[in-house]
Amino acid sequence: MSFMNPVSEMRRTLAVLAAGLALVLAGAHPLAAEPANPEMADSISPYLRLHAEDPVQWRAWDRGLLDEARESGRPLLISSGYFSCHYCHVMHEESFLDEGIAERLNEHFIPVKLDREVHTALDTYLLEFQRATGGSAGWPLNVVVMPEGHALTGVVYAPRDGFANFLDGVVERLTADEERLAELAAAGSRELEQRLRDGEQPLSAERAARLPDVLWSRMEREADDLGGGFGQETKFPHSPYLDALLTAQEDTRAPDWVGEFLSITLEEMAGSGLRDVLGGGFFRYSETPDWGTPHFEIMLEDQAQLARVYLRAGELFGREDWTRIGLETLDFVGREMALRDSDPGAAGAPESDFRGFASSLSALDDQGREGGAYLWPGSALEAALEGHPEPELVRARFGMDGAPAFSAGHLPADRMDTAALGERFGLDEDRVREYVDRGREALIEARQERGLPRDEKVLTGAHGLLLSALAEAVRQDLGEEYAAMGRDVRDWLAARADEPEDLPALLGLPAEEAGPATLPDYAYVARGLHDWDAATDSGDGERVRALLRTAWTRFSGEDGFRTTEDPPLPGMIAERFHPAVHRPSGTTAVLQLTAEHAAADADLESALADYPLEPGQGIESNPLHHAGLILWLEDRGDNVRR
Repeated sequence: MSFMNPVSEMRRTLAVLAAGLALVLAGAHPLAAEPANPEMADSISPYLRLHAEDPVQWRAWDRGLLDEARESGRPLLISSGYFSCHYCHVMHEESFLDEGIAERLNEHFIPVKLDREVHTALDTYLLEFQRATGGSAGWPLNVVVMPEGHALTGVVYAPRDGFANFLDGVVERLTADEERLAELAAAGSRELEQRLRDGEQPLSAERAARLPDVLWSRMEREADDLGGGFGQETKFPHSPYLDALLTAQEDTRAPDWVGEFLSITLEEMAGSGLRDVLGGGFFRYSETPDWGTPHFEIMLEDQAQLARVYLRAGELFGREDWTRIGLETLDFVGREMALRDSDPGAAGAPESDFRGFASSLSALDDQGREGGAYLWPGSALEAALEGHPEPELVRARFGMDGAPAFSAGHLPADRMDTAALGERFGLDEDRVREYVDRGREALIEARQERGLPRDEKVLTGAHGLLLSALAEAVRQDLGEEYAAMGRDVRDWLAARADEPEDLPALLGLPAEEAGPATLPDYAYVARGLHDWDAATDSGDGERVRALLRTAWTRFSGEDGFRTTEDPPLPGMIAERFHPAVHRPSGTTAVLQLTAEHAAADADLESALADYPLEPGQGIESNPLHHAGLILWLEDRGDNVRR
């Protein structure tokens, strides 16, 4: 049973009222006693609350569900996603509100709805399973888990009929030979575990010494030297890769091509559609390699990482425009993601009005339109610029002249610079800048009237990443507003770090609802406090060391680090080095920080000395996923312990 408190009681009441209102608008009787899924309606997760009225009888994740599965003979269908995810909303509308899908799920499975930002360790494992068995993974992620806890099969987004066929196929095979499928699921779990173990087999000294060359060769092969970024299809920023490239460029280890590649990547990400050029935030990814077709969800952890990347790059390359983009990203977080209306008595909050930042902004506006908050149909654009002396100049500046690329309207982008606009419209550059600024202000003012739902969970680890970005702004002395913002984040994290054993996954909630922090949470908070201490001499060194000692005690063992202290499924094993793809590796961060603090702490010095740092074959096979680790080992000069 979930913990009940006045806040959650209020959420349930509001959900019931909303459901009643929906019935009134539909012409039905308004006095429904409670939502169809009260466990969803009462959740701290807006993603789960989204499913409160589904005909699917959703359950929130709990280890006890495996016992229920064994007793009932029904496998779990774990459906993982997050509130701001576009296709999670699409699948909700197409499948989880469908009576036929609900009948299949309710009769043959125990349907489990999972917020991937709350249960990150379980979600990460299910992603690894889906990637290993299906070739690719993403959200919404739907995985069938047998009663013994072994994953059987999964599917990401599928249209209603495709998902129905998937469920029917699973049920047919279970009916024909459930015992055999259980054996196959267990064997698959062992095979996945063995694959991870094989990947950790140490490289020879010669192969380990060549890892930097392997990394640079693979990076150059994967790099898009025309459009920037990595790959030729869907484009993610891959902030950990960019961070590693900046580190290598800074200490002159990077090959000659890296500087130009970074320049192309940072320019294209900032101006071609991945970034909200009016407001300043970055979208999560683009469906096309030109960065021009984003999915419009905005994640706090992406803003934190990319702000720091642009601030570092601006200083390293002497590019004030990149520095400005980094600061605008922090401004966006402070303006659009700050939680100003939270309960002033929120548990764990410091004695101030700071309540943290939302975990994400939805890809859908309050009318259910993807990108609706950011796209401009012709009529809206014309109305917003009414009275502007040069509306066509504003359109040209933001690439909104001509036919829109999206059916819902134009997406503003960086298209023409000041000099080109001056030449085209016969104006001096000061007047161009004046007109552009007036146009931007008019567009932002008009956009404020659009509703943009946000996920108000306060993620502990993401705030650690944000503190590192703010520390970079303070180190470069880029403005008192960033120092003030950083002090708020630091004070809240420091208060929780004073009791490191009780660090929660979510801030501002009672412990019963917040849940325990994972290894990445500890790593990101420790890194944030370390970076803030380095920038401000805040005296947080002992807090960092306490977090590191707790992380070593709680998560490490003979086989490496577990992501969570008590893994809920049998295949969730410890690994020596976790990858860094879209966010930093928890293990690499802990190892790096431990090395930096070992001289001041004998326990940390001993833990690092006993840890097997020999890189394995999996690092050689996937060097981009371990770019920061490879560079760190190279910098230590002992890739392989001798």
